[in-house]
Amino acid sequence: MILKKLYEDYDLAIERILIKEYKRLKLSMQEMQVLLALFSIYKRRKTFSIAAISRRVELNNNEIGNCVESLLNMNFMMIQLEKKDDKEREIFNLDPTFAKIEELYQQDEVEKQKTVHENEISETIRALEQGLGRSLMGHELENVRRWYDDKEYTHDQIQEAIVVAKDRVSIKYIERILSQVLPKKIEIDQDVENALDEIYKKIK
Repeated sequence: MILKKLYEDYDLAIERILIKEYKRLKLSMQEMQVLLALFSIYKRRKTFSIAAISRRVELNNNEIGNCVESLLNMNFMMIQLEKKDDKEREIFNLDPTFAKIEELYQQDEVEKQKTVHENEISETIRALEQGLGRSLMGHELENVRRWYDDKEYTHDQIQEAIVVAKDRVSIKYIERILSQVLPKKIEIDQDVENALDEIYKKIK
């Protein structure tokens, strides 16, 4: 998990992210406060202790217990027994919180790409309709969407083909230019961790 690595190795301000995003993560204010306290403890040790949390929040033990139970049920943390020197102790793990934040930002990126995708399609439709002097018909609109959904060509290549067509604009002619003149776009898989690294740069 890239966020966990950034937190542990580069002191990522996870607290700032939680304060900003706790509502989108569907956390109450009290749950967020307890989670922040757990991160404060996590930096020093992994032993779970209600007393350690209570020193960091203005909540009573009953409220802390309820928040911990909620965080466990919502999968923001895990508690397990660890045996050391013939003694058992409860330790906690916050990996699920890192995972939830990463998932949230991945969804944001997906939504952002969807918006860009639709805006590019709209721009191409406007350019074609301007060149044709009429609205596109149903099958023509389907062809334009296919250019983008199949991801064989970039938006810039499609726009370039429209410019090359000049006054001979038509869906078939544009497709001929794209297939015969312009090289197809080569899709490169985006590594999730690299994408999250870019997101991290934006929230610094």
